[in-house]
Amino acid sequence: MATETNTPRNTLVVGVGTVGCRLAARIREHNDELRFLFIDTDKYTLSVYRPADVLLIGEQETNGRGTGKRPDIGSRAAEQAEEQIKKLLADAEIVVVTASFGGGTGAGAAPVVAKLARDLGSLSIVAAIDPFAFESSVKVQQAYEALQHAGDLSEAVVRIPCMLPPSAAAGEMSFKDAFANAEEYAARAASSLVRMVANPGTMQVDFGDLRRVISEHDGAVIGIGCAKGENRVESAIRQACNSSFLDVYRIHTATNVLLQVSGGEDLTLAEVDDGARSVGGIAADGDYLLSIDVRPDLEDEVIATVLLSGFSARKRESKEAPPDENAT
Repeated sequence: MATETNTPRNTLVVGVGTVGCRLAARIREHNDELRFLFIDTDKYTLSVYRPADVLLIGEQETNGRGTGKRPDIGSRAAEQAEEQIKKLLADAEIVVVTASFGGGTGAGAAPVVAKLARDLGSLSIVAAIDPFAFESSVKVQQAYEALQHAGDLSEAVVRIPCMLPPSAAAGEMSFKDAFANAEEYAARAASSLVRMVANPGTMQVDFGDLRRVISEHDGAVIGIGCAKGENRVESAIRQACNSSFLDVYRIHTATNVLLQVSGGEDLTLAEVDDGARSVGGIAADGDYLLSIDVRPDLEDEVIATVLLSGFSARKRESKEAPPDENAT
């Protein structure tokens, strides 16, 4: 049986670009025991963070004023600062890179940072925020290409959509409030991801299991769910797994499922047991690992974070299955 631990894994969260840095700062609000690094080509963005935690890159080419939405400049800036970045990444077991792939520094530099972390032996994870659906097709295409590139250079890419609430789509919410709501969703999703990989929890998953789930197959996807009241654990898990964003992955075919249930000190074994059983109906043939994270800051609320992988492995197995000799 796993023993209780409050010691987080040696995790470094790296914000890259203006949005990535802002997201990392939001994560730090509730995870200040972790290490943080803020990287950008814009010196004004970095001025709000502690000098010891920042790295300005590409200053010769950009004069510290950003890339002008050009990923090629962001990529060159990171490559030119490779030795500095490697020193700052050293010794981290897990490196989580946060970025928006709609921007030049995020799309260009974040994949480079992720590759350097992977080359150093760290578990390299990229948490990438998608552009809004209403943004230009050029920006959406740029984000898609950066996503593919990051997938080749890191061990896992987790996409975080810019989700707008139904009230915003119906015209019942101002742009300012809708933007704040989307940012809050992204921050919560990224924070859940970081806590999941960094904090083993009361009922813990070891580092080898975590690495296997994330990196053994061709990518991983994440779902987040929150619930209160009756059947809160099962509701949160189903919300995490039934997100429309995950539909394209046909999550019932996942061969690996890592589930973390986070709740307050009133979380009971019975409700965790009932909720965990529901995973069987979502990824029926998957091998799933369970982690329980008891958090004093959660009162009545439960947060379920589910990480799934192994979709392509299932596909390969079906293709490579030997022919049925009894077939007519």
